[in-house]
Amino acid sequence: MWQFIFWACIGLAIYTYFGYPLTLYLLSRLPRRKRHSIVEVDYPSVCLLISAFNEEKVIRTKIENSLGLTYPHEKLTILVASDGSDDETVRITKEFADRGVRVYHSDERSGKSAVINRVVPDIEEDVVVFTDANALFAEDALERLVRRFADPSIGCVVGKLRYVDRHTTAVGKGESIYWRYEGMLSVLESKMKSVLVANGSIFGIRRELFENVSPHVANDFQIPFDIARHGHGIVYEPEAVALERCTIFWHEEFQRKVRIVLRGLTGLSKMTDKVGGMRLWQLVSHKLLRWAMGPVLFVALFANVMLMEGSVFYAVLALGQVAFYLAALNGWRMRGTRRPHAVFNIPFYFTMVNFAAVIAMAKFASGQRQTVWEKAESARFAPAVNGSFRQIRQPIPIPREKVLETDALAEEMAKN
Repeated sequence: MWQFIFWACIGLAIYTYFGYPLTLYLLSRLPRRKRHSIVEVDYPSVCLLISAFNEEKVIRTKIENSLGLTYPHEKLTILVASDGSDDETVRITKEFADRGVRVYHSDERSGKSAVINRVVPDIEEDVVVFTDANALFAEDALERLVRRFADPSIGCVVGKLRYVDRHTTAVGKGESIYWRYEGMLSVLESKMKSVLVANGSIFGIRRELFENVSPHVANDFQIPFDIARHGHGIVYEPEAVALERCTIFWHEEFQRKVRIVLRGLTGLSKMTDKVGGMRLWQLVSHKLLRWAMGPVLFVALFANVMLMEGSVFYAVLALGQVAFYLAALNGWRMRGTRRPHAVFNIPFYFTMVNFAAVIAMAKFASGQRQTVWEKAESARFAPAVNGSFRQIRQPIPIPREKVLETDALAEEMAKN
């Protein structure tokens, strides 16, 4: 029995991290109808919707970055949607009113999804592009994102998020690896026009396809499912790039992962009637099994220990697992170092993410829900630039005052 349990758990882990991508690759190689080529078309009108809550540290840079995009200005509307901000966010935004920047402000904080439900029905532009205040676009990102709508079968286009981590921390390194892995999955899913979820920092939809989002569900989780349910494709555009600052503190990233999984589980529970066929398989493989890896790996370790007696093979496997978790523990101990080693920070990040999923599942089972999104404070130090930036691969200039603020945060991290 213990052998069956052990190998079943190991099989699930291998399928989740390697089998699912391999299956996607094989499916993408099957003969399909000729893909719609991207052609030069008239630019559709676009509303760039910036969600904001107390973003005074980054909103000016975000607006300047948005105004510096190469998308035709006469076809672009910039709308800042403030969800109960009580700092200088609204005042700063109004400074750009003479340049066509609009602002919606709700006095009471009700959550990102609730604000989106209020503002999107009044948008008249052809395409709505969702983004966050601390995510900066490459100057051609909007053009590259929107051009995919030349294919009339496409209802949603997801851009690429790149993390900028000035202070090389275990969290930053782990998050970068995570997003490279997610990007690979998105490329494979995109070949079937079935990207599972969007990226809240940069994704666009045809405005007429929008449906109200549940206040308990992340908009970048629910909207793609709503669009796919009506037969429209969701694709990934890796050349539409947004930059965002990594969180600095591991506990901020841990809490962020808990919130993400909790909202994901909530979304899954509320959208059972909207998911079926291939996307149900994708949801189970891409998300549900990934969230369940913490308990699965714990059971695998326990079963492995039970099989050790009299077996060198199982003893070696058990020692390998223990060594991995000891490396994770050492990664946690070294979390404040400026240049963490991959031998320790990758096990640390992997273990942290899976433990966060366990906490999220416990909260979900106890009835807790997450309506209001809380951004990690250190992530509010955006990869600041003045206006647009031409070379996405070049280092991004960061104002001196931001450097000093981030240095102070890093010093606090090292002490803790």
